[in-house]
Amino acid sequence: MKNIFVHRLLKISIVFLLSLVSALSVNAQSTCNAFVGNLCTEINAMYVKLDTTPRIAGVLGNTAAENAMLKFARDNGINYLIMYDLQGLVANSTRANQLASLISRAKTQYGVQQVGAALAESQFADNIVAYNNSRAENERIDVLNVEREFWRSTTNRAAEFDETINVLNYFKNVGTANNLITEIYIGWITANEGVRLGNAVDRVLVHYYRQNDTDIVNYGIERLQYLAGASRKVKVIPIFSNEGPTTTDDAETYFMGNWLATNPNDKAFKSWIAGYNALSGSWKNNIEVIGSNWFLYNHFPEIYATKPNHITTNPVNQTACAGQSRTFTVASSANNKFYCWLKNGKCLVNGGNISGARTASLTISNITSTDVGNYAARVLSYDTSNPASFTSTNASLTLGTSCGGSSTNRALNKPVTASSFIAAGYEPFRVVDGNTTSSRWASAYSGAQWIQVDLGASTNVSRVKLTWDPAYAIDYQILISTNGSSWTTLRSITGNTSLVNDNTGLNGTGRYIRINGTTKALPAWGFSLCELEVY
Repeated sequence: MKNIFVHRLLKISIVFLLSLVSALSVNAQSTCNAFVGNLCTEINAMYVKLDTTPRIAGVLGNTAAENAMLKFARDNGINYLIMYDLQGLVANSTRANQLASLISRAKTQYGVQQVGAALAESQFADNIVAYNNSRAENERIDVLNVEREFWRSTTNRAAEFDETINVLNYFKNVGTANNLITEIYIGWITANEGVRLGNAVDRVLVHYYRQNDTDIVNYGIERLQYLAGASRKVKVIPIFSNEGPTTTDDAETYFMGNWLATNPNDKAFKSWIAGYNALSGSWKNNIEVIGSNWFLYNHFPEIYATKPNHITTNPVNQTACAGQSRTFTVASSANNKFYCWLKNGKCLVNGGNISGARTASLTISNITSTDVGNYAARVLSYDTSNPASFTSTNASLTLGTSCGGSSTNRALNKPVTASSFIAAGYEPFRVVDGNTTSSRWASAYSGAQWIQVDLGASTNVSRVKLTWDPAYAIDYQILISTNGSSWTTLRSITGNTSLVNDNTGLNGTGRYIRINGTTKALPAWGFSLCELEVY
């Protein structure tokens, strides 16, 4: 008998722990950092020029230019900005204050999650650390990006490469000590250089500067194979370029500027990753593609500056009670389009209590406090007449302040009956005694079972809270009746995995509340309820 008791206790304990874990995760919203080429990725990046030169306009300190750049980033799902002109940055200078303001707005209002500094010399990393140490978290730089085009050396390439490795090693030491990511941009490399680079840095940005996306992955495919020779898996981000005769006065290179006139920028990575996935070879086991990047500077937003916003209806703010569902809707005039719903700047993924994350309507069911936030939809058009991505305005989801109805538990110490109970000590009345931990009703082991409370008078019911023993109901119904014989369903629950079910947002009037259990968590036992509360 003792062994049987211990076995049941152990089984219940395991189920209890699993239930708690499941309860914590059942409504968890899955997100991805970025969404590009119809894929969830870690990074979707672009370069930013901060200072103005005779050839290129910078954005830092120019409110209109900053806002245009940040809006473009939000509309296109850019979550990483790589900034030029940060060499020799002086902490607490006017320039540093301008930078802090720009980064803070990027991270708190526009969905940017990382900011990098493109640097060429070791000492500049120390400037970044000094700047970060003087700033709040949402004003800091996250990535040390090495930009040294050693492959262009016409004198001593080996020496230039060795110096690049020295800079990388210094950046790596600084990064490790100060929680900074390190990366390098590369063009053309040798096999030996690929191995050394792959071992020296957190991630590598590889340029794919072409005039269109045709067979783009095979442009210098050997560079990925060289990086794969490293002794660890190498994170890779392909870079595409929007330079072209209509987008920059750079007469030397043209790249994808014209192509972008009729193609969305997402398509470059979509084509690249499709080509990459079609490749075979064991070398791919040592490469991890984590996203996409675009260059050149601030000409990127200019391509789309005159494109009309095809979003015609924005989602609206909504308030809900816990347990309810709400749907956000967006509309776009584009014909060939893709959707990505965002919560607080991160792309949502279907699952848990989220559905419709890739459609015009996003539904959040069984709402809890963790669902509160700002929701928006990024709508990407593949129409050749307007190949542009736009993100809707934010719509907030908040919890109502008057969802619980009365604060008085109408069921407390009221008469209770049940279909059965297993033995003395597990009588029905124990579900209304106010004890949620050491007093419970336990039904017979077989079949569906019910328990009901007589509230004593007709009552408006908006909330029923159930606290279960580990022998809980997976599927059950909450029923209401005025006479105890004719019943109306207030709510049907299926797939429950939680020991506490706070069913809010109900709407019914009656004297009797019945819980009808139909599927048991522990098939060998009955249903067991610790407390039934009615509000």
